[in-house]
Amino acid sequence: MINTPTGARLIEDLRIGDLVETLDHGPQPIRYIVDGRFRAAGDFAPIRFEAGSIGNDQPLEVSPQHRMLISGWKAELFYEQASVLVAAKHLVNGHSVRQVFGGPVHYLHLLFDQHEIVFGQGVPSESYFPGHACNALESATNHELLSFFPELLDYADTTQTTARSIVRGKEAALLVN
Repeated sequence: MINTPTGARLIEDLRIGDLVETLDHGPQPIRYIVDGRFRAAGDFAPIRFEAGSIGNDQPLEVSPQHRMLISGWKAELFYEQASVLVAAKHLVNGHSVRQVFGGPVHYLHLLFDQHEIVFGQGVPSESYFPGHACNALESATNHELLSFFPELLDYADTTQTTARSIVRGKEAALLVN
């Protein structure tokens, strides 16, 4: 469920032009929706957040690269920021947050005029940010993603910045341990 000005809606029911509530800029129109179906294997296997693990009241599954907004004293202490973005794969702890393999997976990513923080099942996370995928073609995952969705290159603004600083890899362990 994605927060919109008219209430929470299934992401599958959203269309280009629909308004979505964002943390920083209020209601914003969707410019593009990345819609992909994959096998839940390797880099495409989703990350599952069990109910309560990240402020969600029911299980939530996102792609491994999808960045979640992490706020609190650890973000302030280690990064001197009230909140930062962390890829879901870096939040895996083996019990309440884990990667789920096998079967099909359906990913929907929302693109706006700028990188935004949106709310899915009440949990803040990023909108799709094509700049990184298009700038990081050395990544096999991004290369494969762009092979499925070459139109994303049309939306890439390499001067665009992310809505929050991104914490990568081992640095993320400081936030979750």
